[in-house]
Amino acid sequence: MTEQTPDRQSSVNVQIFGAEYSIRSQSDSEDVQQVAEMVDSAMRKVSTRRVMKSATEVAVLASMNLAGELLRAKRRLESVLSRVDESTGALATVLNEESAS
Repeated sequence: MTEQTPDRQSSVNVQIFGAEYSIRSQSDSEDVQQVAEMVDSAMRKVSTRRVMKSATEVAVLASMNLAGELLRAKRRLESVLSRVDESTGALATVLNEESAS
């Protein structure tokens, strides 16, 4: 269920690890739902690996896993952007040499 609020945020009800949460966000409700599903999946995956003492422990370990994935994706993106910058610079050099001829 999605409910619009005056400050352009919407409230989306999501299920995460057996609990229901009402999330207020300016993001699209489908995006909020997808993020909640990712968090739920990460928590369930962590909880099956070993016996957990609490949902908080599960949440912290799932958060660490998700943050690790984000960090690896950020590094890959930075590497790709660096290669694009190098290629763009090389191409600009070639084009400048061609136009000077």
